[in-house]
Amino acid sequence: MKRLVKYCLLIVLLYVPGIDLLAQKDSVKLVCPLNEAIVVPPPKNVIHYDEEDLCIVLQSIPDTVVKSVGLGRVTNTEFTEESKNGVVVFVKLNGKDYYIWYTGLTKLLVRRNDVVKPGQPLGYVSSGERIELIMYEFETPVDPIKFLDCKGVLKRD
Repeated sequence: MKRLVKYCLLIVLLYVPGIDLLAQKDSVKLVCPLNEAIVVPPPKNVIHYDEEDLCIVLQSIPDTVVKSVGLGRVTNTEFTEESKNGVVVFVKLNGKDYYIWYTGLTKLLVRRNDVVKPGQPLGYVSSGERIELIMYEFETPVDPIKFLDCKGVLKRD
């Protein structure tokens, strides 16, 4: 009887929502937005008055298709002269809300409210041009490089 009670308690602890005894923090892995990309380091000797954004700047010579990093919904698309085209994708991962903002695209393939799948093309970037990826956990900036599953792809210059 005691063994049965122990097994029942173990099952309850492992499977009851809200009790994350075995959950690992930052265990979310996202698809790479570019193949064969390199990380562009920030410029040196630059004066910073404000806290830097937690973002990653990627550049790819052969790859021109920018892909969605996760399953989500396009919440916004925009065009500015400075950052070209931008796309914001809302993704829900492990019960948390994330917004992923892509900038630097030359042509968009998605529109507002489109549902996108991991690896689905969002748009194009000219060969050798850079895209910037910013990620927020709701309104808090997070470092996207911790989440990207780009084994052997992300190389620092």
